Amino acid sequence: MKRSTVAKAGMALAASVIIVGGMAGSASASGSNVTISRTWGTATFTTYGDELKVKDLSADGYSVQAKIQRWQKVNIDAWSWVDHRTGCYDTTTKNDTTDGYSICNYDLTENDTVRVCIVRSKDGVRYGDWICSAETQA
Repeated sequence: MKRSTVAKAGMALAASVIIVGGMAGSASASGSNVTISRTWGTATFTTYGDELKVKDLSADGYSVQAKIQRWQKVNIDAWSWVDHRTGCYDTTTKNDTTDGYSICNYDLTENDTVRVCIVRSKDGVRYGDWICSAETQA
């Protein structure tokens, strides 16, 4: 009789491990969405789906470029922001979605510390410095 009780308890424990283990691999996001905006453009990184949305807000002849940077170890005792995904652009003449945003879809590692940055550019040349958001978890 005791053997049966132990076997049932073992099976229940195994089932609970399977259920919890299955939940760990779900597509849930771990951080909050982050946005960086200026009068000339905006970009938002949505953690659920790893999408970078960028929009040019000014018809000034410049495009808005966005990128995702990752906080990572660069040598034995130093960490730094490193470009992780680049090349997400939008211009005032481009409408990839009904709300005017261009969307770049990425597949980032869960729980990586990231931020989104924007800059204006023209003909591939950067105009000004990159401006970055607060950090979040991918």
